[in-house]
Amino acid sequence: MNYKYILSMIATCALLILNSCKKDEETLTPSGITDGYVLPQGNNDFDNTIVDYYKKYNTYLLYKFDRKDIYWTPIGYTIPTLSNGYWSPGHEVLMAEEAYIPAQLALLKTSLFDLYSEKFLKKFLPSKILLCSKIDSIAMGFNENFQYVKIQRNVGAYTYYNSICVNYGNVNVTTMTAADRTAFTKKVNTMLVESIMLRSLTTPTNDFNNSADYATSMTTYAQSYGRGIIAGYSGVTSLTDWGLYIKAMVTLSETQLNKDVEMPESWIYPAPAPVGILNPKIDVNGQIQKRYTIVRNYFISEYGIDLQTIGNAANPSN
Repeated sequence: MNYKYILSMIATCALLILNSCKKDEETLTPSGITDGYVLPQGNNDFDNTIVDYYKKYNTYLLYKFDRKDIYWTPIGYTIPTLSNGYWSPGHEVLMAEEAYIPAQLALLKTSLFDLYSEKFLKKFLPSKILLCSKIDSIAMGFNENFQYVKIQRNVGAYTYYNSICVNYGNVNVTTMTAADRTAFTKKVNTMLVESIMLRSLTTPTNDFNNSADYATSMTTYAQSYGRGIIAGYSGVTSLTDWGLYIKAMVTLSETQLNKDVEMPESWIYPAPAPVGILNPKIDVNGQIQKRYTIVRNYFISEYGIDLQTIGNAANPSN
């Protein structure tokens, strides 16, 4: 048996598997797309915009896609299904209606692309952004007779492995209020942060790691907040905290972060939203402000983007 040949084939297969899970760093021409997508997907004027985004950020904005593009993850498909009377959690998604894609792209530009630096977007955008006309979260609940029912709720965006689904590829994009736009901004940027953390694209700096004690056990939020830990007081890691600091900046305004709130009771689970974490009532030792500044300054110096400006934009009245 030719063992060298077998080892060579194993190594080749391993490399192919690893490469298939990564966002290709090189700019590709439409005819050479390794993921099987071909751009442009049509001959509309907006296809030029989509191709330009691909050339700039190496991210596919797709309005024609199938189930694997939405639901596939390395551990299996995440399609909500009905089994024995129970719906598994997830999201139901439909492709965008082409007549509304120009307005949807304009919404995505002001709510996402215009808010970040080019360097940030090249690093952190997922491989795919799926343009949708419907994104409904699916969960199980109870009716007035305490029977299980399917709960379906429309959402502005959702993230799956290496992709973000964005809504408003439908007539509703033409009647959005200012409140609708700010809600979408908050949702799509929350999904971007979750996508970044799911793909392990950013990790805490040494300064951040060394600025809090995760080893000594805690039993209250007062203890964790006193150390600058905002993710809770049990089973928390520096990486979890790093992601939550990023999400706090992207989803909340500085006014909300400094809001006067009471220290949460220890029985609350999971950790409450980070409203008020910079207020002295919560940040009793100034450690949260210290660590917040570490994260904020890191993205300013490394990627030329102040993440807090996104949270301020998503909450213009707060």
